[in-house]
Amino acid sequence: MKHSPQVPSLEVFMLGLVDFEDIQQLQRRLVYEQGERGGASLLLCEHPPTISVGRSGSRAHLVPDDEGLRSLGIKVHWVNRGGGCIFHLPGQLAAYIVLPLEPLGLNLSRYIDGLNATLLDVLQEFELRGKIHPGIDGVFIDHSRVGTVGVAVNRWIAYHGLTLNVGAFLEPFGLIDEPGFGPYPLRQTSMESRRQRPAPMPKVREALIRHFETRFGLERHHIYTHHPLVRQKVRSHVYAESS
Repeated sequence: MKHSPQVPSLEVFMLGLVDFEDIQQLQRRLVYEQGERGGASLLLCEHPPTISVGRSGSRAHLVPDDEGLRSLGIKVHWVNRGGGCIFHLPGQLAAYIVLPLEPLGLNLSRYIDGLNATLLDVLQEFELRGKIHPGIDGVFIDHSRVGTVGVAVNRWIAYHGLTLNVGAFLEPFGLIDEPGFGPYPLRQTSMESRRQRPAPMPKVREALIRHFETRFGLERHHIYTHHPLVRQKVRSHVYAESS
Protein backbone atom coordinates (compact mmCIF):
# COMPACT_ATOMS: atom_id res chain seq x y z
CA MET A 1 0.00 0.00 0.00
CA LYS A 2 1.43 3.40 -0.98
CA HIS A 3 2.13 5.90 1.77
CA SER A 4 0.46 9.27 1.43
CA PRO A 5 0.27 12.54 3.36
CA GLN A 6 -3.40 11.62 3.85
CA VAL A 7 -2.53 8.45 5.77
CA PRO A 8 -3.38 9.08 9.44
CA SER A 9 -0.87 8.76 12.24
CA LEU A 10 -1.66 6.16 14.90
CA GLU A 11 -2.12 6.85 18.60
CA VAL A 12 -1.54 3.66 20.61
CA PHE A 13 -2.96 3.44 24.13
CA MET A 14 -1.59 0.67 26.41
CA LEU A 15 -4.41 0.54 28.95
CA GLY A 16 -3.88 -2.65 30.97
CA LEU A 17 -6.88 -4.28 32.67
CA VAL A 18 -9.94 -2.05 32.23
CA ASP A 19 -13.72 -2.35 32.39
CA PHE A 20 -15.53 -3.10 29.14
CA GLU A 21 -17.88 -0.13 29.69
CA ASP A 22 -14.95 2.31 29.92
CA ILE A 23 -13.61 1.17 26.56
CA GLN A 24 -17.00 1.54 24.91
CA GLN A 25 -17.24 5.11 26.19
CA LEU A 26 -13.73 5.89 24.99
CA GLN A 27 -14.44 4.44 21.54
CA ARG A 28 -17.51 6.66 21.15
CA ARG A 29 -15.43 9.68 22.11
CA LEU A 30 -12.65 8.81 19.66
CA VAL A 31 -15.06 8.16 16.77
CA TYR A 32 -16.50 11.65 17.33
CA GLU A 33 -13.08 13.30 17.68
CA GLN A 34 -11.57 11.59 14.67
CA GLY A 35 -14.57 12.55 12.59
CA GLU A 36 -13.63 16.14 13.41
CA ARG A 37 -9.81 16.07 13.25
CA GLY A 38 -8.73 12.80 11.62
CA GLY A 39 -6.15 10.41 13.05
CA ALA A 40 -6.40 6.78 14.11
CA SER A 41 -6.31 5.07 17.51
CA LEU A 42 -5.38 1.59 18.72
CA LEU A 43 -6.54 0.72 22.24
CA LEU A 44 -4.77 -2.34 23.69
CA CYS A 45 -6.21 -3.76 26.88
CA GLU A 46 -7.57 -6.74 28.79
CA HIS A 47 -10.96 -7.02 30.50
CA PRO A 48 -12.30 -8.58 33.70
CA PRO A 49 -14.60 -11.55 32.92
CA THR A 50 -17.25 -10.10 30.58
CA ILE A 51 -19.34 -11.34 27.66
CA SER A 52 -20.05 -9.17 24.64
CA VAL A 53 -22.67 -10.19 22.08
CA GLY A 54 -22.38 -8.90 18.51
CA ARG A 55 -24.91 -8.72 15.72
CA SER A 56 -24.74 -12.44 14.87
CA GLY A 57 -24.82 -13.53 18.53
CA SER A 58 -27.84 -14.68 20.50
CA ARG A 59 -28.93 -15.10 24.12
CA ALA A 60 -29.35 -18.76 23.21
CA HIS A 61 -25.55 -19.01 22.86
CA LEU A 62 -25.05 -18.28 26.59
CA VAL A 63 -25.22 -21.42 28.71
CA PRO A 64 -26.09 -19.99 32.18
CA ASP A 65 -29.34 -18.15 32.76
CA ASP A 66 -29.28 -14.51 33.87
CA GLU A 67 -29.16 -15.47 37.55
CA GLY A 68 -26.29 -17.84 36.91
CA LEU A 69 -24.30 -15.13 35.14
CA ARG A 70 -24.97 -12.68 37.97
CA SER A 71 -23.80 -15.22 40.54
CA LEU A 72 -20.54 -15.54 38.61
CA GLY A 73 -20.15 -11.77 38.50
CA ILE A 74 -20.19 -11.74 34.69
CA LYS A 75 -21.85 -8.84 32.87
CA VAL A 76 -23.28 -9.23 29.37
CA HIS A 77 -23.08 -6.36 26.87
CA TRP A 78 -24.96 -6.24 23.57
CA VAL A 79 -22.79 -4.32 21.12
CA ASN A 80 -23.13 -3.01 17.58
CA ARG A 81 -20.31 -4.94 15.95
CA GLY A 82 -20.06 -7.87 13.62
CA GLY A 83 -19.48 -11.35 14.99
CA GLY A 84 -21.10 -13.35 17.73
CA CYS A 85 -20.41 -13.87 21.43
CA ILE A 86 -16.97 -13.18 22.88
CA PHE A 87 -15.87 -14.05 26.40
CA HIS A 88 -13.37 -11.42 27.54
CA LEU A 89 -10.98 -12.10 30.41
CA PRO A 90 -7.41 -11.37 31.52
CA GLY A 91 -4.84 -13.10 29.36
CA GLN A 92 -6.84 -12.21 26.26
CA LEU A 93 -5.53 -9.20 24.34
CA ALA A 94 -8.35 -6.94 23.15
CA ALA A 95 -7.50 -4.41 20.45
CA TYR A 96 -10.04 -1.67 19.71
CA ILE A 97 -9.19 0.20 16.53
CA VAL A 98 -10.75 3.54 15.61
CA LEU A 99 -9.69 4.02 12.00
CA PRO A 100 -10.96 6.21 9.14
CA LEU A 101 -11.28 3.90 6.14
CA GLU A 102 -11.37 6.40 3.27
CA PRO A 103 -7.81 7.82 3.61
CA LEU A 104 -6.47 4.25 3.40
CA GLY A 105 -8.59 3.35 0.38
CA LEU A 106 -10.39 0.63 2.30
CA ASN A 107 -13.88 -0.77 2.14
CA LEU A 108 -15.25 -2.85 5.00
CA SER A 109 -14.40 -6.21 3.42
CA ARG A 110 -10.76 -5.28 2.78
CA TYR A 111 -10.44 -3.87 6.28
CA ILE A 112 -11.72 -7.07 7.92
CA ASP A 113 -9.41 -9.13 5.70
CA GLY A 114 -6.52 -6.97 6.90
CA LEU A 115 -7.41 -7.51 10.56
CA ASN A 116 -7.57 -11.28 10.05
CA ALA A 117 -4.22 -11.14 8.26
CA THR A 118 -2.73 -9.15 11.16
CA LEU A 119 -3.74 -11.89 13.59
CA LEU A 120 -2.26 -14.55 11.32
CA ASP A 121 0.99 -12.56 11.13
CA VAL A 122 1.23 -12.36 14.93
CA LEU A 123 0.61 -16.08 15.31
CA GLN A 124 3.25 -16.89 12.71
CA GLU A 125 5.81 -14.76 14.57
CA PHE A 126 5.19 -16.97 17.60
CA GLU A 127 5.58 -20.14 15.51
CA LEU A 128 1.86 -20.86 15.39
CA ARG A 129 -0.01 -21.62 12.18
CA GLY A 130 -3.35 -19.86 12.15
CA LYS A 131 -6.06 -20.23 9.56
CA ILE A 132 -9.42 -18.82 8.49
CA HIS A 133 -12.38 -21.17 8.08
CA PRO A 134 -14.95 -19.79 5.61
CA GLY A 135 -18.36 -19.35 7.17
CA ILE A 136 -17.15 -19.32 10.78
CA ASP A 137 -16.01 -16.07 12.38
CA GLY A 138 -12.52 -15.92 13.82
CA VAL A 139 -8.93 -17.05 13.42
CA PHE A 140 -8.23 -20.67 14.28
CA ILE A 141 -5.42 -23.03 15.15
CA ASP A 142 -6.62 -26.28 13.64
CA HIS A 143 -10.33 -26.26 14.58
CA SER A 144 -10.11 -24.19 17.80
CA ARG A 145 -10.60 -20.44 17.76
CA VAL A 146 -7.75 -18.32 19.07
CA GLY A 147 -8.83 -14.87 17.86
CA THR A 148 -11.87 -12.90 16.76
CA VAL A 149 -12.57 -9.93 14.51
CA GLY A 150 -15.68 -7.79 14.93
CA VAL A 151 -16.15 -4.34 13.43
CA ALA A 152 -18.68 -1.51 13.38
CA VAL A 153 -18.62 1.59 11.14
CA ASN A 154 -19.88 5.13 11.76
CA ARG A 155 -19.39 7.76 9.02
CA TRP A 156 -16.76 5.49 7.45
CA ILE A 157 -14.81 5.41 10.69
CA ALA A 158 -14.32 1.81 11.81
CA TYR A 159 -14.29 0.87 15.48
CA HIS A 160 -14.29 -2.21 17.71
CA GLY A 161 -11.60 -4.56 16.38
CA LEU A 162 -10.16 -7.90 17.44
CA THR A 163 -9.23 -10.22 20.30
CA LEU A 164 -6.41 -12.73 20.69
CA ASN A 165 -6.26 -15.41 23.38
CA VAL A 166 -2.66 -15.16 24.57
CA GLY A 167 -2.56 -16.88 27.97
CA ALA A 168 -6.26 -16.84 28.78
CA PHE A 169 -7.71 -19.38 31.22
CA LEU A 170 -9.77 -21.56 28.86
CA GLU A 171 -12.39 -23.09 31.18
CA PRO A 172 -14.71 -20.00 31.26
CA PHE A 173 -15.18 -20.18 27.49
CA GLY A 174 -17.51 -23.10 28.20
CA LEU A 175 -20.14 -20.54 29.25
CA ILE A 176 -20.67 -19.82 25.54
CA ASP A 177 -22.10 -22.47 23.22
CA GLU A 178 -21.90 -21.32 19.60
CA PRO A 179 -22.10 -23.52 16.50
CA GLY A 180 -18.74 -24.83 15.35
CA PHE A 181 -17.83 -27.45 12.78
CA GLY A 182 -20.65 -29.79 11.87
CA PRO A 183 -22.49 -30.97 15.00
CA TYR A 184 -19.70 -29.83 17.34
CA PRO A 185 -19.74 -26.62 19.41
CA LEU A 186 -17.10 -23.97 18.81
CA ARG A 187 -13.95 -24.68 20.83
CA GLN A 188 -11.43 -22.12 22.05
CA THR A 189 -7.66 -22.24 22.47
CA SER A 190 -4.84 -19.88 23.36
CA MET A 191 -1.34 -19.16 22.15
CA GLU A 192 0.26 -20.44 25.34
CA SER A 193 -1.72 -23.69 25.42
CA ARG A 194 -0.61 -24.45 21.85
CA ARG A 195 3.01 -23.35 22.33
CA GLN A 196 3.30 -25.19 25.68
CA ARG A 197 5.43 -22.27 26.83
CA PRO A 198 4.84 -18.59 27.64
CA ALA A 199 3.81 -15.98 25.10
CA PRO A 200 4.63 -12.80 27.05
CA MET A 201 1.84 -10.26 26.67
CA PRO A 202 4.22 -7.28 26.11
CA LYS A 203 5.84 -9.10 23.18
CA VAL A 204 2.46 -10.00 21.70
CA ARG A 205 1.29 -6.39 22.00
CA GLU A 206 4.44 -5.14 20.28
CA ALA A 207 4.02 -7.67 17.47
CA LEU A 208 0.38 -6.70 16.98
CA ILE A 209 1.23 -2.99 16.68
CA ARG A 210 4.00 -3.71 14.18
CA HIS A 211 2.00 -6.08 11.97
CA PHE A 212 -1.09 -3.84 12.08
CA GLU A 213 0.96 -0.87 10.86
CA THR A 214 2.55 -2.95 8.11
CA ARG A 215 -0.74 -4.37 6.88
CA PHE A 216 -2.39 -0.95 6.66
CA GLY A 217 0.56 1.13 5.53
CA LEU A 218 0.71 3.31 8.64
CA GLU A 219 4.07 5.05 8.97
CA ARG A 220 4.24 6.51 12.46
CA HIS A 221 2.70 6.08 15.89
CA HIS A 222 2.72 7.58 19.36
CA ILE A 223 2.36 5.42 22.49
CA TYR A 224 0.49 6.42 25.65
CA THR A 225 0.15 4.40 28.84
CA HIS A 226 -3.17 5.82 30.03
CA HIS A 227 -6.25 7.81 29.01
CA PRO A 228 -8.25 10.04 31.39
CA LEU A 229 -11.54 8.30 30.51
CA VAL A 230 -10.24 4.87 31.57
CA ARG A 231 -9.53 3.52 35.06
CA GLN A 232 -7.14 0.59 35.31
CA LYS A 233 -8.15 -2.31 37.56
CA VAL A 234 -6.25 -4.68 39.85
CA ARG A 235 -5.93 -8.24 38.54
CA SER A 236 -7.81 -11.08 40.19
CA HIS A 237 -5.58 -14.03 41.07
CA VAL A 238 -7.56 -16.72 39.24
CA TYR A 239 -7.65 -14.84 35.93
CA ALA A 240 -4.20 -13.26 36.08
CA GLU A 241 -2.07 -13.81 33.00
CA SER A 242 0.60 -16.43 33.39
CA SER A 243 3.51 -14.32 32.20
